[in-house]
Amino acid sequence: MKVAYTWFIYSCLFFESGILCDRKLERRQAVSSCSVDTDDKFFCSSGPCIEWSWVCDGRKDCSDGSDETKELCARYEYGTNMTTSCGRVYVNNDELIDNDKKSIVGTLPWKVGIFQLNKDNSKYNLTCTGSIIAPNVVISAAQCFVQRGLSNQISIIDRPVIVVVGNYNRNIITMVDNDFTQIMEVETFYIKDSYLDFNGLYAEDIAIIILANKVSFNNNIAPVCIDWYSIYHIRNGDEGKVVLGGSKNGTRTTSVLLESSLPFIDHSTCRKMNIDGFNQFVTFDKFCTHNKLGQRMLNENAGSGISFLHLKSYYITGILSISNNLKNDTVIGFTDIKYHVQWIRVVLNKHFIANSCVLPTVEGVVYSYEGSNEILSHGTLINHNQTIIENCEIGYHKVYYGFRICLGKGKWLSNFEKLCFKMCPPLESDSLDIKCSHNGQYANCSNLLIPDTIATLSCKSTYNAPNGQDETPLELLCQSNGMWNKQLYRCNPNCGRVYIIKNHVLTKNVENATVGTAPWNVGIYQLNKKKSNHDLICGGSIISPKLVVSAAHCFWQKGMLSRKISINDGLYKIAVGKYARNFTVIDNDFTQMINVETVHLNEGYYGPLGFHAEDIAIIVLQNRVSFSNGVAPVCIDWNGKYNVANGDQGKIVGWGETEKGIFSPILLEAYVPYINHSACQNMYTNGFQPYVTVDKFCAGSALVSGQVVGRGYIVAPAYAFYTPIHII
Repeated sequence: MKVAYTWFIYSCLFFESGILCDRKLERRQAVSSCSVDTDDKFFCSSGPCIEWSWVCDGRKDCSDGSDETKELCARYEYGTNMTTSCGRVYVNNDELIDNDKKSIVGTLPWKVGIFQLNKDNSKYNLTCTGSIIAPNVVISAAQCFVQRGLSNQISIIDRPVIVVVGNYNRNIITMVDNDFTQIMEVETFYIKDSYLDFNGLYAEDIAIIILANKVSFNNNIAPVCIDWYSIYHIRNGDEGKVVLGGSKNGTRTTSVLLESSLPFIDHSTCRKMNIDGFNQFVTFDKFCTHNKLGQRMLNENAGSGISFLHLKSYYITGILSISNNLKNDTVIGFTDIKYHVQWIRVVLNKHFIANSCVLPTVEGVVYSYEGSNEILSHGTLINHNQTIIENCEIGYHKVYYGFRICLGKGKWLSNFEKLCFKMCPPLESDSLDIKCSHNGQYANCSNLLIPDTIATLSCKSTYNAPNGQDETPLELLCQSNGMWNKQLYRCNPNCGRVYIIKNHVLTKNVENATVGTAPWNVGIYQLNKKKSNHDLICGGSIISPKLVVSAAHCFWQKGMLSRKISINDGLYKIAVGKYARNFTVIDNDFTQMINVETVHLNEGYYGPLGFHAEDIAIIVLQNRVSFSNGVAPVCIDWNGKYNVANGDQGKIVGWGETEKGIFSPILLEAYVPYINHSACQNMYTNGFQPYVTVDKFCAGSALVSGQVVGRGYIVAPAYAFYTPIHII
């Protein structure tokens, strides 16, 4: 049937709640006084009232901004920090199969079936489809509910309508077809006063259904998003998802819901494409899609929502309203949501803000009902007069007892402005002494610390302040944002310092070493897999918290292809603060056993074939050495500042042979004189001279013999030779 059509151009859209005009022309003003009992207005915290449609629309109409607060408008906040989770598709392997066609559970988790009671047989029949937009709100088509002579706000008294969520089968016998199916009764539904059904060419064909109870959300049942602020735009050809059923020759082709992707056709293009009379039904609030199923539409498809993907979430854009029968339903018309967002907002505001509150998203705050330990999610709807107890998450400091009471219309009565303050992280340092206090009272710096805690920093006795740092103790303040106002700094370890000098004589020239005499000394141990113990193979010297210098020949093996040795089986360990040779003995509080991670040999080292030239190794440890009076690094003259003259005394420690020819069970210490390279070479004529390579000098005395400190240290038997430090 062809019907003449009239084209309307709206500068304003008329709603039962008020008039929505172009904002550039519109003048809105809060009413200074309003009836206490009215439900048609929202009360600003400052006193005046405004239209419900103005609440949470992105503009502050209340002078105090109470109509646009974060907590009041939580349900409209989507995005990266969304309060309301919507439009997410979680697909599992539950497939519903019918005639080789599939619909997968969870692909469109907001889809619902709307069933109406058939009074003739007392059974419910599927009449329409809808989409969940809130825990107890479904959006559908007005044509599903219009009844002549009734108000467009209809209260369901005998509950002739039910909504089934999580259902993928159109057969009423299998209404519950999986574990996620929920059958919900309807409390109220709304259609627009301006909706006139066929007489109005199906313009404004939209309905809102209020459920009697809240839907239980999970990965397979969830709401779809709404573009409340017209952020996103759809272009011709963009494909949206929709659930449809079809028929051929009057016979339903499948009883299982099928998901389809249909291309978007804008309002203007659709009208131009359909000049057979269908275009008059493409009213101002319609867009179209092309039906690719090749099947006729079923009446029960009315109200099905088409959703488009934006930033990983699906937003409902249209509600199925009409189809072109003359073209075998290949063109489908949808009511465009964007023209009705304000009306939807009015309904949601009146039903949820008027009679409940939304738990706001507040950093660090956790909610629970009074008398319950169950945690409530941010964004949860709370009933009028309900008391909510507030606590703080781990890592936050609770200032005082907190609660809030829902006063309705989105308003809360609360006993605080800010309850939870983020705590500052613990302060720990191996180079700093840190003392913490709060209001003059001691606080443990190793725990999370509450705001206004003061931390006083100073270098440990074995460390010195870094370059440019004042030696005066520095204070740090824990701020209300959970951040310290300044960063910890690292003090430099004192190198080459001897802290305890008292020694006990073992032999004439070699003495027992006591704690602190050579705090940089380490023992290098190798795992003896046959004996399941660790053997001392060499000594070394600490040069930084994770680096030890030693001799390359301690790790050399014939045929080595690489001078980098990676250790991942615990083959080598170093012991610091160690005075007994036995690996299993923990000598004192300073003793530490640390695994070796990597050993770097000098690239020019070739073992005996190279006369042990460049005999140096750098050992990288898995963990840092903890410095103290008994454990500290030795200095390195990086800039060649100091010169050593023949005869200058050097200190050497180790677990070498004593004059009795046995390995010492305890650490030995000796002082030996320096002999430069040329003087050392001139001392040898018996074939030893080639081993005094270009990078060697010697230490010792012809009068001092019989003591062997060991490998990897400064000296060897009689006239020892060793390598100057190399920069890595």
